[in-house]
Amino acid sequence: MRYSIRTRLTLLIALAYASVFFFLVAAGALALYLGIENDIDKKLRTERNGMLTLFESEFTGLLSATGYRRSKLTDEFLAKLNDIHGYKNQFVIFSLESETGRRVYSDGGIKNVQLLLPKGFLTKEAAFHNQHLVGKLYRVLIAKPLWGTLVVGIENQAFFEVADQFKEILFFGVPLTLLLVLVGGHFLARHVMRPVVAAAEATEKITLTNLSARLPDYTGKDEFGKLVKTLNQMIARLEQGVKQVQQFTHDAAHELRTPLTTLRGELEMAYQKPSMPDAVRAGLQKSLDRAISMSQIVDNLMLLAHSETGNYPIQMSTFRLHELFHDLVDDVRMLSEDQPIEILLTHCDVVTFSGDKQLIQRLLLNLSDNALKNTEQGSIEFTLRRGNNHIQFTVKDTGRGIAKRDLPNIFDRFYRVRQARARSTGGSGLGLAICKWIVEAHQGSIGLNSQIKRGTTVKIILPIG
Repeated sequence: MRYSIRTRLTLLIALAYASVFFFLVAAGALALYLGIENDIDKKLRTERNGMLTLFESEFTGLLSATGYRRSKLTDEFLAKLNDIHGYKNQFVIFSLESETGRRVYSDGGIKNVQLLLPKGFLTKEAAFHNQHLVGKLYRVLIAKPLWGTLVVGIENQAFFEVADQFKEILFFGVPLTLLLVLVGGHFLARHVMRPVVAAAEATEKITLTNLSARLPDYTGKDEFGKLVKTLNQMIARLEQGVKQVQQFTHDAAHELRTPLTTLRGELEMAYQKPSMPDAVRAGLQKSLDRAISMSQIVDNLMLLAHSETGNYPIQMSTFRLHELFHDLVDDVRMLSEDQPIEILLTHCDVVTFSGDKQLIQRLLLNLSDNALKNTEQGSIEFTLRRGNNHIQFTVKDTGRGIAKRDLPNIFDRFYRVRQARARSTGGSGLGLAICKWIVEAHQGSIGLNSQIKRGTTVKIILPIG
């Protein structure tokens, strides 16, 4: 019989009885402490009644006696108290108020205990009190008879008695409880969460290029089984929708390529006519630039459409990557001849790289094109470094920079930062998306750091081979 996830989680939560165990231990300790303290209070009440009876039956003469008679009664009274309390962990204090003045008598396990009490202690209300004396805790009962104040106290060992009684329980019970909770909790959690872990691992493998994958079948008829079935159905619908979008993008780009190529050829032929007026030639130049830009967008769309379906043919070859860097830097220098920009190749290791040369070339061109478009003056630096099992190259410019709010979306397709939207030289928003795909197609990583008016640095790491 299969239990629902709710039932299994309930059993798992029940295993956390360790917290209840500690609560019960604490509650038991408190109850025992209060019980012992209650026994002490009973003893104090009995002691109080005994002292009241003793004084009122035999020594009330101390309230009015003087001279020899008072001395004699005092000696008898103290001797009596010493017989009762002299060797016990308790004490008694009589504070007598009479016409002849106030007199205090005490006896017990603490000598001159009245001198150790806090100032004003004997004036406190009639009740039970806890008081520290000579490093120990005493339970004290104050009574207020008509003739003054009576204080009886006894050492309160309740806390220590409770600690002793629970020491063995805690010494053996806590480790055993923790062991049971850890072992049982680990077993149940592993058993209960096994299908969840399997589903999570399968989900990580589902990407835009792998939407045909599904979560593993779950035979249980509980809530998780229904969730897995629903998610698989959702993934199937997403796969169908993405395929339709990819097909539409591919078809649209394919349909646009032919007329754009034709239009571009006709514009180039018209532009080359020698008898054309300058004003018309300038208009043709703008139209030709737009046609070239649209052709590039169509090519990028087709590349992305192929990449998403996983059908792009990666042509692996071995080539000298540092030579590509030198050629790139030379091309960028020519393109920036009319601008106050310094093009630098600050470091370039000799690297023989295995990958798609055409895609790597496109990656470098896209990055340098972005740097040129966003840098009006300053410098653009290129570096290529070889590590033990990877290469790292960077493109760093001193251009406009990118706002912090735009950085999380900078590699999204068709995403353009606000500055780019406001400029006529802004791209289509596909360049960095293509760069990211090319890097990931070579199992690498790409990162971008930027600050407004301080420039942008793009760092790419690719594994060698």
